[in-house]
Amino acid sequence: MKRLRILSAIWLALFIVACAPAYTINHAVPVKPLSLPDDLAAHYWAQTEWWYYTGHLKGNDGKDYGYEITFFKRIANEDKVPIVFIPVPAYWFKDVPMIAHFAVTDITDGKFNAKEVDNLFGRLKADDKKYDVKVDKWTGREENGKQILHAEMKGYSVDLELEPVKPAALHGENGIVNKGGKYSNYYYSFTNMKTSGTLTIDGNPIKVEGKSWMDHEFGTMKMGYPKVGWDWFSVQLDNDHELMLFSIRDASDRNNDHVGGSFVLPDGKTIPLVKDDIDIKVLDYWHSSKTDADYPALWDVTVKSLDLKLKVSPLIAGQELNLKPTPYWEGGVKISGTHNNLPVQGEGYVELVGYSKKYPMLEF
Repeated sequence: MKRLRILSAIWLALFIVACAPAYTINHAVPVKPLSLPDDLAAHYWAQTEWWYYTGHLKGNDGKDYGYEITFFKRIANEDKVPIVFIPVPAYWFKDVPMIAHFAVTDITDGKFNAKEVDNLFGRLKADDKKYDVKVDKWTGREENGKQILHAEMKGYSVDLELEPVKPAALHGENGIVNKGGKYSNYYYSFTNMKTSGTLTIDGNPIKVEGKSWMDHEFGTMKMGYPKVGWDWFSVQLDNDHELMLFSIRDASDRNNDHVGGSFVLPDGKTIPLVKDDIDIKVLDYWHSSKTDADYPALWDVTVKSLDLKLKVSPLIAGQELNLKPTPYWEGGVKISGTHNNLPVQGEGYVELVGYSKKYPMLEF
């Protein structure tokens, strides 16, 4: 009996060791400066990380398209999953869960399609030495200063090559952004990327060219009540300036103090923006019957410190990614307005998270 107890103790110790998390999350406020291209790679101390692409493409079929490709990575040490109503550590099943989203907007024909893939039963790749990520068959990687993307879903696939025209824009304080409370994370963007490649629709390859925007964030991004979601704007103007804005909403849907952004000049210099600079007025809404969400669908955006006044309009209304557990609206927009009293136009993308009454945003 004593030998059985000893063996049981040994097996229990081995089980605990085997189930220990593979990585250690660092929640400390970042202080180390960003280093590119090294920081394009994956970070296994960061609880949450994503590489986020949006862009506008012109096809040799004469049609206009928008696209989104996003890779999300999570270190699951502190997450729980319910097993027969008992929460157990998520890392027992996956140390590093990853998902990816792919969406195509056919602007000319007013169509929108989206898909999500994950690594629950498949392999992932997220290299910590160079930018090289993979979820299912979808990939993103860096080669000779260019970023190469592939994604596919029923009826659509895309193969794109993106080349930065400007250096990375470091948001916040030298690339470190506070989103509320004691937590901050790294955040930078390539706001102007020359893009070319092939969009294949129903087996028909279409050569495309255009312009893309890439975001990379990593670190601790604690989002929980009373924060219920956020709005994010990326704007590419025809005078070679770019604008990023974000607004984190509280439970009453009023903007709180976590509003900010960046303005990128033609030479690549980045000007940080704070709440007092920014005024965003919602002029209209679009209702999703699938998720019971009332999404903003038309905006007046004013940046007083830049003498910038813009009207932002969705290219088509229905650009909701009805994905679980958190549906969101992410779509192409057109821009018109003035900068320093001179007319400007442009294009961009808007992301709206946490508007569904049926599927509220999960804390992360």
